[in-house]
Amino acid sequence: MDKVQYFDLDKIGNSSLGFITVAEGLKNVPFDVKRVYWTYYTPQDVMRGGHAHKNLKQIIFAVSGTIEFNIEDKNGNKETFILDNPSRGIYIPKLIWRDIKFSHSAVLLCLASELYDENDYFRSYEEFTSYPSPSEVLHLVDYTEEILDKSWNWLNDPEIKKLTNTPDFTREDQKIWFSKLEDMKNYDIKGIAFGEQIIGVAGLKKIDLNNKDAEYFGYIGEKQFWGKGLSKQILSEILRSAKEEHKLESIYLNVIPDNIRAIKAYENFGFRIELIVKDNVKMSLKL
Repeated sequence: MDKVQYFDLDKIGNSSLGFITVAEGLKNVPFDVKRVYWTYYTPQDVMRGGHAHKNLKQIIFAVSGTIEFNIEDKNGNKETFILDNPSRGIYIPKLIWRDIKFSHSAVLLCLASELYDENDYFRSYEEFTSYPSPSEVLHLVDYTEEILDKSWNWLNDPEIKKLTNTPDFTREDQKIWFSKLEDMKNYDIKGIAFGEQIIGVAGLKKIDLNNKDAEYFGYIGEKQFWGKGLSKQILSEILRSAKEEHKLESIYLNVIPDNIRAIKAYENFGFRIELIVKDNVKMSLKL
């Protein structure tokens, strides 16, 4: 879901007893709900909002009264949405400017995909309009079967296979691994997207909450994106997740000795060589 749209949840009950509507993260809500908030006692016709988010996704309901959303995307497209039904919300992805008007005694309930982060906000309309559009922004996405299929081709490319030190595996091996992924608590894998195009994979494995460390891995599978300085952005996103979401204190990685370009890039980022053996260089970074 990458555009603003109405979002309906089931309305359970009847007029004689009343109704209930249930929201469950990653079930009938398309993201893990990390924060819930509500606003109320907003004076009639006061305009709120006046901001956008860099990464946050939201589903918002008017659980009482009427709320009007005037939204604008990065392409300048404007639209108005009216919420006046407790089971019908509005889905707002990232990079959407919104101005919000409340009726008397309206109550707004928001399901948010991330914890509060002031750095995620655009408070200035000028800052929002000057920010790169989604087609120019690199970001991480959930790892899906579509990306799994792409990974098969990427990791069987001889050059990528060598650089990532990937062992031989079969399609069946890959499917079995994917089926277990949701239960692998020591593994956090993401797809890498540049705009709408999936270009690679990155994440953390061997996450150890006792030692507060994990191993970083990542590669760009679409070779036309090599040499464009994207690896630093990818690593920054994964390290942010390691520190803020997993509460880790250090990260390590492994790279083959022949990959001199990667070793230099990691050193420039702050990693230090910890161990060198015949076919591997281990590097680490304190967060």
